[in-house]
Amino acid sequence: MKSLKNLSLVCLTLAAAGCSTVSYQSMGIRGGYSEKQINEHTYRVHYSGNGSVSLEQVIDFALLRSAVIAQQKGARTFISSNYLANVSSTYSGTPGVYVSKPSVYLDISLNDEQKTDTTAACDNYSNLFRLMAKQETPRPVAHDTQTCIEQVQYKYQLTDQQVFDKK
Repeated sequence: MKSLKNLSLVCLTLAAAGCSTVSYQSMGIRGGYSEKQINEHTYRVHYSGNGSVSLEQVIDFALLRSAVIAQQKGARTFISSNYLANVSSTYSGTPGVYVSKPSVYLDISLNDEQKTDTTAACDNYSNLFRLMAKQETPRPVAHDTQTCIEQVQYKYQLTDQQVFDKK
């Protein structure tokens, strides 16, 4: 009987940990990233969070996905623009309890010929992103592809397997 009680406790703990884990992942029932190719050099990247992911994390994960796309396409830099951030509240099923679900869209350009006046690191980009999302005509911002991957990967202690979706 004691073994069954301990096993139940372990299962509940693992289930709770699995529900609250913040992760960088492709789109699924718990949120994640997706992208759509707009033209040869432009992509729209979307990251949707769940109740355990902050807006800052969603912005970071959208930038990380952007950098991974840029790296896969051989671009040393990418330019982010057309920023949109949204935080919706969803009823959790418990009276009076709502869960915040942040979502971010941004367009990225992999065209190295395009120039911009602004360059930004990815690890502390969330405040600038929020400001740009509020502007009617946001300015494009350049990012170094490899540095962006390294900064966000380090910030969230992500493995190469998590970042590059290696099976």
